[in-house]
Amino acid sequence: MKEVQLEKEFLEKINRLYGDAGALEINKAFLFASKKHEGQKRNSGDDYILHPYEVAKILLEYNADKETIICAFLHDCLERTDTSVKEIKEVFGDVVCHILQGLEKIEAVKRAFVRNGEDAENLRKMLLAMGSDTRIAFVKLSERLHNMQTLSYKTEEKQQKIAKETLELYVPLAERLGMGVFKRQMEDLCFYYLYPDDYKFVYNYMDDYCKKSEHMVADIAKALKQLALDNNIEIRVQSRKKSGFSLFKKIHEKGLENIFDIVAHRIIAKTVQDCYAMLGAIHEKWKPIEGRIKDYIAHPKSNLYMSLHTTVLYKTQNGDVPFEIQIRTEEMHNYCEYGIAAHWIYKEKGVSAIKNQTKTKELRKALIKDSEKIIEEAEEDFIENINKGFYQDKIFVFAPDLKVIELPKGSIPIDFAYNIHSNLGNRCVGAKVNGKMVPLTTKLQTGDNIEIITSSTSKGPSRDWLKIVCSREASSKIRAYFKKEKREENIKIGKEILEDYARRNGFVLSKLFDDKELLSETMSKYRLDSIEDVYAVVGYGGLTSSQVLSKFILKQKQVEKQQKTIKKIQTKTDGDGVLIGGFGDLLKKFAKCCNPIPGDEIVGYVSRGKGVTIHRKDCPGMLFAEEGRIISAEWAEDIKPELYNASIKIVAKNTIGIANVVSNRIAENKVDITFIDMDKSAKSEDVLISVGVRISSRKQLVEIINKLRAMNEVYDVYR
Repeated sequence: MKEVQLEKEFLEKINRLYGDAGALEINKAFLFASKKHEGQKRNSGDDYILHPYEVAKILLEYNADKETIICAFLHDCLERTDTSVKEIKEVFGDVVCHILQGLEKIEAVKRAFVRNGEDAENLRKMLLAMGSDTRIAFVKLSERLHNMQTLSYKTEEKQQKIAKETLELYVPLAERLGMGVFKRQMEDLCFYYLYPDDYKFVYNYMDDYCKKSEHMVADIAKALKQLALDNNIEIRVQSRKKSGFSLFKKIHEKGLENIFDIVAHRIIAKTVQDCYAMLGAIHEKWKPIEGRIKDYIAHPKSNLYMSLHTTVLYKTQNGDVPFEIQIRTEEMHNYCEYGIAAHWIYKEKGVSAIKNQTKTKELRKALIKDSEKIIEEAEEDFIENINKGFYQDKIFVFAPDLKVIELPKGSIPIDFAYNIHSNLGNRCVGAKVNGKMVPLTTKLQTGDNIEIITSSTSKGPSRDWLKIVCSREASSKIRAYFKKEKREENIKIGKEILEDYARRNGFVLSKLFDDKELLSETMSKYRLDSIEDVYAVVGYGGLTSSQVLSKFILKQKQVEKQQKTIKKIQTKTDGDGVLIGGFGDLLKKFAKCCNPIPGDEIVGYVSRGKGVTIHRKDCPGMLFAEEGRIISAEWAEDIKPELYNASIKIVAKNTIGIANVVSNRIAENKVDITFIDMDKSAKSEDVLISVGVRISSRKQLVEIINKLRAMNEVYDVYR
């Protein structure tokens, strides 16, 4: 077989893009790979080096950087030759080595897919999370595309297998990275091998449709150009034919009669403002179909796809025909086609991809709708997020059986063990990561292979694990272990934790728990049956000491504050029979809003400079009082005979003389009436009568209320 040589066109382009020094490094990679793959053949019979060379040519079409082209030549060396990681690093440096190791991890994902096909979703996530450098994905997609292009040399069984892998793993990766060209090419090749009959039907249908609509397509393109000319908008027009596999999927989802974009027109404008101006002009000329207008400029897709879509009705002799139009700028078009690779497209000799981010940054800032809404995500943030990989809060690792396990970022082997099974976590004594023993505190990375070392003599998890695990699942299972297996120990530890917390806040735990009402409320809240349960749940980490004791401490502080406040109030002996905090000789007065009388439950409210005001406990005004100024109050047992003001309200039928009837009934109890008011409602026949009385006890007031309620004219009586 003739020795593979770098073509003249290839050599000229790498010299133009990377200079003499860069071209020498790329040529060195080609020669290195050629020697390593010497004697190896492809299924086609070609020398194996032809495959890496074709991958490099694909990448060179997008002006990929020097390291990416080098990796294209070397991408199979670690797996298919005796090349070591150390050798790659010494000859080509850390960056190339990093990309090649990333490609190795993606190969591990592919092997996992073969073994666990049902786990495709996690594998797809893993592929996206894998690349801390997007060049890894770029090389892998180019390599997979060439494999699909040469799939005819494989057996039918392998064709089906490789096409299935590509469709379920690599096509979604290309879509997520916005690489439309790669996605469509791989998708249609998969379509050809997986669904050959449907492939023939769809493409025959498309060919027939395009022939029938050829004149209409040309007329529409001509009309669009004229429309732009009339509105002083500079554009170019493309006719875009839908990919076969995309049409195949839509036929199954919507039916042929609901597909309007088999052939679509794409308008490439100069500016974003021109895009919106062109959309308005199109809608003035042709009637748009409701619900078919989509603004992906103001609201880009997650993979940075940006375009305006509309479907309008074009009048023909046979009636209105719907057709789709897409409008975008040149920069948007490149992103739609090439995704993460687009920023290399603009690269010129000696200018790095990073410097060209200025152009893409300006693009993002230009995305304005109605001159107000600016897309918030700056382009450098987008590039940074891509370069860091997707699913940044997740990692994806392999179990020994190659099953993919999803964990929170920052997870350690203990998190992994408990994700597999509680018993594996409880008996865990060590771990291997990628075949090497590591401490249990080692942070795991996406693509790691994890093996947990267990022991039948393990004493179970350590309480310290609760401080270092990252996943809720691990925390929950560790707590469950201590809850079930170590109750006596938990009770002892929990009590010590609570005592220490109380002491640090200046209290004694036993004194705090003297508040039986609050203790019962706390146990009910957390569904605990005894004080031992309280200690145990704190001991195994189910509750914190703050959760248990915060209310006790707050209440005790309020009591102490009240006692200090009481001591500051000037004293006065008034013989009114009310004790405040156990003292009867404090300056106080009765609230006029509720007029408490002996027998009512009462509280005191510390007024600024005016002593204590006594309220009924159910006084509505106390709902908004400052809690820290409310103090306990009660009636003394030896209350001296005295008259108290009280007021009652009577809802009665508005009859002639009703006020006299009510006052006479009250007078029968030999009490003084201090006032009587009557308020008639304009919307009702009822009347509200307010009466003030002087009484000696709550018992006397209750007798009056009961007599009034017994009257036929009275509907209700209340204080």
